[in-house]
Amino acid sequence: PSRKPSQAPSDLPSLKPSQAPSRKPSQFPSAAPSSKPSQVPSMQPSNKPTVSIKPSASPSKKPSAPPNPSPSKKPSSAPSDPPVVTSCENTSYTFPLINIPTNERGCLWIIKNDEKVAIRRTNYCSDTVIKENCAQACGECSTPTDSPAFSFKLKNLQDDMAVFQNCAWITQNPNAAKLAARKEYCLKASIKAGCAATCA
Repeated sequence: PSRKPSQAPSDLPSLKPSQAPSRKPSQFPSAAPSSKPSQVPSMQPSNKPTVSIKPSASPSKKPSAPPNPSPSKKPSSAPSDPPVVTSCENTSYTFPLINIPTNERGCLWIIKNDEKVAIRRTNYCSDTVIKENCAQACGECSTPTDSPAFSFKLKNLQDDMAVFQNCAWITQNPNAAKLAARKEYCLKASIKAGCAATCA
């Protein structure tokens, strides 16, 4: 380099950058950004924000804008989970039989026959209206629940008289032997369905 600087700047830039920085900053900013960031931050912020190439390491202090109030035009690819029936009871709803539409039955009919509980639940509880009105009989409770209207016939009676009991009878006797004997009623599919909580 020359010992003395020229009085006027040259029209063309130098081929190699100087080893030492100039004492005074240039009056106009350069058109292209520098290849290396400066070691000291600027005293004043820039007029225009820069576009970062990589995301910041720490989250922003302010939350993002609220979501779009209008629904999406396309539905999701996977369906949502089916709702859980919270009202677990059997209403007074009646429904026609599949083979005999003129005959109607109530909810407890679904679980009255030991040998037909499974098939009747399959044939009738697949109907949404029946399932909602006969939630207990259809086994749609989120937790096992007894049907207050359900009753069953006792077995091995000496006088051959038909005696019916409800679900509470099974656990009324605190005697361990009696309780174990009465719990055997829960082995029947109809009683297990009607007294779901007691037999659980």
